Amino acid sequence: MRTHDRVTRSLFAAVFFTAVASGCRSNEPPAKTAADCTKKGVRTGVAGAKTGVTTGVEGVKAAGTAVGGLFEGGSAEARRKWQEGKVKTKRKAHQGAGETRREAGASDCD
Repeated sequence: MRTHDRVTRSLFAAVFFTAVASGCRSNEPPAKTAADCTKKGVRTGVAGAKTGVTTGVEGVKAAGTAVGGLFEGGSAEARRKWQEGKVKTKRKAHQGAGETRREAGASDCD
């Protein structure tokens, strides 16, 4: 199995389980029914999974770009491209985390 496949799967699993675990986290009173809260947990889990997938894709792109930079301009170019990719990956992860937080913090598990 390739390294980036393992990293992507690990990242996906971590984000998914974190999102599911925080499914009903809000300042509102408890959910009216367990079914409502379960639906909210699923929506939060989906948002977390999307975050994990898009972040993983950005990470793979960053690694590929860095390898391309190595062949184009040597190690200095590879390092520069890696840093650019790292910034893009971090930005994607924070955007997705915000969406997951909004979904987890939705009121009344409805």
